[in-house]
Amino acid sequence: MESKMEKNKQRTLIVGAGGMGRWMAKWMVRHLQSDYDVWITDINKKAANKMGKPLSEKFVKNPLYNNYEMVISAVNLSSAVDLIRKLKAVKYAGTVIDMSSIKQKVNAEMVDLVANSVSVHPLFGPGARRLEGKTVLLVPVKDREIEAKISSSIFPGAKIVEIAEVAHDDLVTHTIQLAQLLSIISNRLMVHDRDLMGTSSRMMQYVEAASLYSSSRLIGEILNANPMSARLVTEIREVLDELEHGSIKINETYYMKELYDRLYDAMDKGCI
Repeated sequence: MESKMEKNKQRTLIVGAGGMGRWMAKWMVRHLQSDYDVWITDINKKAANKMGKPLSEKFVKNPLYNNYEMVISAVNLSSAVDLIRKLKAVKYAGTVIDMSSIKQKVNAEMVDLVANSVSVHPLFGPGARRLEGKTVLLVPVKDREIEAKISSSIFPGAKIVEIAEVAHDDLVTHTIQLAQLLSIISNRLMVHDRDLMGTSSRMMQYVEAASLYSSSRLIGEILNANPMSARLVTEIREVLDELEHGSIKINETYYMKELYDRLYDAMDKGCI
């Protein structure tokens, strides 16, 4: 039986017990427990069990979505679209938060929801321990003011930055996805004996670790689902063609020298 305190909380269902789903559940329990009664569901109960108590005891196998005031989608893109369609079918009228990395397909479904629809993309992974200094992208669906308020309440301390869905997907393409593609190439071709590596090669391993932390299935799905992926691959080929014909152009950016100096300072101190 729910206590009086639990009745005053927003009953919240997190769909997906992968990396970000587990992070979201633990974050809300640790930092927002006075406002939210957190439950979790996943097609794989073993994934939920990895979270330990008390969250492993709040697993729901076949949730009735209308029993929850908030539903947070922390699943892959195709599953997110399926979930939103299920919520529309049951005329869900609470609050839906989606955390997908690609937004055009998801937002096209969310706009028809009766519920408050919040489409966000946290620019950090499941290793984040605090939100100060972190950024969460907000891609407006219907009411940007309400959606910004909800986002701030779920991610207190983070900077909420509004961005249009096409601009968002282009940003993801030329930041996260580009880093993943280059890291895959490095992972496949680079010699991985650290004793035989130069400094830049060893640093590339850190980029690989950060970029390829997600499962290969998730990375592949984003590549296939993103309508801008084909253009990115074409742009990479154009750069390779330029290199093949002896044209090496490097865009000098403001951060290069600063990061270079910080990198070597960290190496001298034995931090990396």
